[in-house]
Amino acid sequence: MNKGGLVAEVSKRTGASKADVRRALEATMAVIRESVAKGERVALVGFGTFERKHRNKRLARNPRKPHISIPVPARDVPSFNPGDEFLKLVAKRRPTAKRR
Repeated sequence: MNKGGLVAEVSKRTGASKADVRRALEATMAVIRESVAKGERVALVGFGTFERKHRNKRLARNPRKPHISIPVPARDVPSFNPGDEFLKLVAKRRPTAKRR
C-alpha cells in the first residue's frame, strides 16, 4: 500500500474527505520527520517508536574484492521499533501440520 492507498482507506473508515486525510497524514509525517531530525523520540503507543540512532564509523568490505577496506563514516540514521500490539498482529503464526 502506498500513501494514496492509505489516504483512501483512512478516508473510507473515517468518513473524512481524502483531501483532509491527505493533509493530516502529510502533517503527521512532517512532525515525525522534524522531531526525529532534532533528536527527539516519537512514541505512538501500540504502534511503535521513531528515533534517531548513531552509527559509529567502521570498515566495510566489497564482496568481490575482500582485500580492499572501505571506510564508512559515522552518521545518524532514523530508526523504527514496532510496538507490542503491532508485533503481535504481524507475527501471528499459522497453524503448522503435526509431524509424526
